[in-house]
Amino acid sequence: MSEVVVMIVGIVGTVSSMVFGYIAFRKKENEEKSVRGKSEGILISDIGYIKSSIDRMEEKLDVIEKNYHELSSRVIRLETSYKGCMGK
Repeated sequence: MSEVVVMIVGIVGTVSSMVFGYIAFRKKENEEKSVRGKSEGILISDIGYIKSSIDRMEEKLDVIEKNYHELSSRVIRLETSYKGCMGK
Protein backbone atom coordinates (compact mmCIF):
# COMPACT_ATOMS: atom_id res chain seq x y z
CA MET A 1 0.00 0.00 0.00
CA SER A 2 2.73 2.48 0.90
CA GLU A 3 4.52 1.68 -2.35
CA VAL A 4 1.39 2.65 -4.27
CA VAL A 5 1.15 5.96 -2.36
CA VAL A 6 4.81 6.72 -3.04
CA MET A 7 4.32 5.89 -6.71
CA ILE A 8 1.23 8.12 -6.96
CA VAL A 9 3.02 10.98 -5.20
CA GLY A 10 5.96 10.56 -7.58
CA ILE A 11 3.72 10.60 -10.64
CA VAL A 12 1.75 13.61 -9.38
CA GLY A 13 5.02 15.43 -8.59
CA THR A 14 6.44 14.67 -12.03
CA VAL A 15 3.29 15.76 -13.84
CA SER A 16 2.94 18.90 -11.75
CA SER A 17 6.58 19.88 -12.36
CA MET A 18 6.03 19.41 -16.11
CA VAL A 19 2.89 21.58 -15.97
CA PHE A 20 4.64 24.31 -13.96
CA GLY A 21 7.61 24.19 -16.33
CA TYR A 22 5.32 24.62 -19.32
CA ILE A 23 3.47 27.50 -17.64
CA ALA A 24 6.78 29.22 -16.83
CA PHE A 25 7.93 28.72 -20.42
CA ARG A 26 4.74 30.27 -21.82
CA LYS A 27 4.95 33.19 -19.40
CA LYS A 28 8.56 33.91 -20.36
CA GLU A 29 7.70 33.65 -24.04
CA ASN A 30 4.87 36.18 -23.64
CA GLU A 31 7.19 38.55 -21.74
CA GLU A 32 9.76 38.29 -24.53
CA LYS A 33 7.07 39.07 -27.12
CA SER A 34 6.07 42.10 -25.09
CA VAL A 35 9.66 43.32 -24.87
CA ARG A 36 10.17 42.76 -28.61
CA GLY A 37 6.93 44.61 -29.35
CA LYS A 38 8.01 47.58 -27.27
CA SER A 39 11.41 47.63 -28.97
CA GLU A 40 9.84 47.52 -32.42
CA GLY A 41 7.41 50.25 -31.44
CA ILE A 42 10.24 52.47 -30.25
CA LEU A 43 12.16 51.86 -33.47
CA ILE A 44 9.13 52.68 -35.61
CA SER A 45 8.52 55.82 -33.58
CA ASP A 46 12.16 56.89 -33.93
CA ILE A 47 12.10 56.25 -37.67
CA GLY A 48 8.95 58.35 -37.96
CA TYR A 49 10.60 61.18 -36.03
CA ILE A 50 13.71 61.01 -38.22
CA LYS A 51 11.57 61.02 -41.37
CA SER A 52 9.61 64.07 -40.24
CA SER A 53 12.87 65.85 -39.33
CA ILE A 54 14.30 65.12 -42.78
CA ASP A 55 11.08 66.39 -44.40
CA ARG A 56 11.38 69.66 -42.43
CA MET A 57 15.03 70.05 -43.45
CA GLU A 58 14.15 69.44 -47.11
CA GLU A 59 11.49 72.15 -46.95
CA LYS A 60 13.99 74.59 -45.43
CA LEU A 61 16.58 73.64 -48.05
CA ASP A 62 14.04 74.33 -50.82
CA VAL A 63 13.48 77.83 -49.41
CA ILE A 64 17.24 78.42 -49.18
CA GLU A 65 17.74 77.25 -52.78
CA LYS A 66 14.94 79.54 -53.97
CA ASN A 67 16.51 82.49 -52.16
CA TYR A 68 19.93 81.61 -53.59
CA HIS A 69 18.59 81.52 -57.15
CA GLU A 70 16.80 84.85 -56.66
CA LEU A 71 19.97 86.43 -55.25
CA SER A 72 22.06 84.94 -58.04
CA SER A 73 19.76 86.35 -60.72
CA ARG A 74 19.82 89.77 -59.01
CA VAL A 75 23.64 89.74 -58.99
CA ILE A 76 23.71 88.78 -62.67
CA ARG A 77 21.33 91.64 -63.52
CA LEU A 78 23.42 94.03 -61.42
CA GLU A 79 26.66 92.94 -63.14
CA THR A 80 25.03 93.29 -66.54
CA SER A 81 23.75 96.73 -65.64
CA TYR A 82 27.14 97.72 -64.26
CA LYS A 83 28.95 96.54 -67.40
CA GLY A 84 26.46 98.51 -69.47
CA CYS A 85 27.20 101.70 -67.48
CA MET A 86 30.95 101.17 -67.70
CA GLY A 87 30.83 100.80 -71.46
CA LYS A 88 29.39 104.28 -71.99
